[in-house]
Amino acid sequence: PVGIPRQNTVRCVGRICNEAHEGRLNKASLRLEGSRQHSAGSRIHLDLQAINNKDVKSEDKRDYSLFPGQIVAVEGINSSGRTMQATRLIEGVPPPSEKHRACDLLEYQYGAEKQDGKPLSIVTLCGPFTTKDNLSYDPLQDIMFKISTDKPDVVIMCGPFVDGRQPLLHDGELTTVDEDGNEKKSTYEEIFFQNVSMLLEEMYTNDPTMKTQFVLVPSVEDAFVDSVYPQPPFVENTMKRNHNHEYGDLGLHFVESAGREEEKKRSNRVHCVSNPCTLKINELTIGVTSSDVLFHISSDECNANLPPGTRMTRIAQHLIQQRSYYPLFPAAKGASLDLAKADQWEMPCQPDILIVPSKLASFAKPVLDRTIVVNPGELTKNTTGGTYATIDVHPMKRETLEDAVEADMEMFSGIQDRVRVDIKRI
Repeated sequence: PVGIPRQNTVRCVGRICNEAHEGRLNKASLRLEGSRQHSAGSRIHLDLQAINNKDVKSEDKRDYSLFPGQIVAVEGINSSGRTMQATRLIEGVPPPSEKHRACDLLEYQYGAEKQDGKPLSIVTLCGPFTTKDNLSYDPLQDIMFKISTDKPDVVIMCGPFVDGRQPLLHDGELTTVDEDGNEKKSTYEEIFFQNVSMLLEEMYTNDPTMKTQFVLVPSVEDAFVDSVYPQPPFVENTMKRNHNHEYGDLGLHFVESAGREEEKKRSNRVHCVSNPCTLKINELTIGVTSSDVLFHISSDECNANLPPGTRMTRIAQHLIQQRSYYPLFPAAKGASLDLAKADQWEMPCQPDILIVPSKLASFAKPVLDRTIVVNPGELTKNTTGGTYATIDVHPMKRETLEDAVEADMEMFSGIQDRVRVDIKRI
């Protein structure tokens, strides 16, 4: 238990806390809080001087990265019951990775109705999708034209789709211009309908055979949904206003029928998912959250001796080690979390790809041997275009899979050895 004086080395598990009510976590305000069950919520000062000392010869790692809410294991001496002098620190343990039967991998990667030996192509992009000085959604139109040309397998779109921070939307007086050049009052749902749904509908109308599937992830910044994390998928809650219009109509049903009105059985083109969510695409497990958790943690993180250029990767690694899409507690200022639903942002397994959009510099890095972390950036930056990411996952060698099928083996996806991620500017 935390807070019990001991003269010998002990191991404690607890949560990192900030003693100061305001300000960033630092070495002086670092506290370790025990559980209510075993430690009655006791807090002690955590002295990391021994770990932080580069001159100490030890096999234990001497770099660390800590933030409020992080569950850690600490080894050290707590002789007074008030301060623990740590000699070893474990920042978390990732959830188990999923294994796959070799026969399933062979079918996914070389089946005629699956990848057929070709790379799995994924595009991921994050809003805002229009610049701050207009509602024309030009960057989104540009990327959709490229998608209609390249025809990737999956496009993962993270909100905000209708950004409540947009100056032209902030006051709630929405005035748009129709096709005839006339100004009219609009709702947030109409903005989505006109600039997202109609764009997708036009794409499928021009090419009804296009196999690309879209995944839509809401954001707490979206103006037409509840801004509390976690968020449910988009739902078209329609309410009659008059004979010609409905409130709450997002228009996604038109995307499903575009170019195939006569077909009775239709496969879904658009998949509305929750925020956060864990997706399954063939053998790949993909974790997605549209909350800017990287920025939130980086604003309150305390670290030492990290190798140059690894800070953002280390913060992204925390999500996996803490098994949570939002491990920061208390939440960042301005963030709205429903703590009664905390189980809904737990990470069920170690994802092959973790998509964490952020206003911070975009990157794609391997972490913890089996995961690729991707921050595609935002599609717009104020009044200019931003960035997005393309992910190409190549199949394993066919001979390797066939030998594994004969041996009836189970295998990890091995994505770090067969993936290419490009961060591109729009």
